[in-house]
Amino acid sequence: MVEVKQKELVGRRAREVRSTCKAGGVVCKVTTGEGHTIVTDELAERGGTNTGAAPLYHLAASLAACQTVQIHKVVEAMRFEHGDINIDCSATTDLIEGMEGNANGVMHFCEAELIIDIETNESEKKIERLKKLSEDRCPVGRLFIEAGYPPKMAWNVLPMKV
Repeated sequence: MVEVKQKELVGRRAREVRSTCKAGGVVCKVTTGEGHTIVTDELAERGGTNTGAAPLYHLAASLAACQTVQIHKVVEAMRFEHGDINIDCSATTDLIEGMEGNANGVMHFCEAELIIDIETNESEKKIERLKKLSEDRCPVGRLFIEAGYPPKMAWNVLPMKV
């Protein structure tokens, strides 16, 4: 059995961002503490100019990207040979009737699904270990779990390209 390297414990850490929005619009330029800029906007019918993805898409993107990072960390620790890792993510919102605090019709995320494609020729046993170790490590996925909507995950194992 291959030993899994233990990850470094980093402890509590704040991720700080600043969102700026010019008067009269909903385009937000969000700068991160690491110096990156993220632009969010809305479609024209929602008051935006469609120059960036809506904030709710950014949460779905964060879920897909975070799960990809967790898989990558686990495959490295397992010395797991793989090719591309691609994730299609769907995060569903709805106006949930009767939900506490939803008297004003606020959207809530109520479902998330990830379809994970990974290229590998590793054994079924190793693939199952990868799934088990990586599925519950995503902090964004934990938000859905803690809200009572654990993400559904479907894995497609594809042969490695030669």
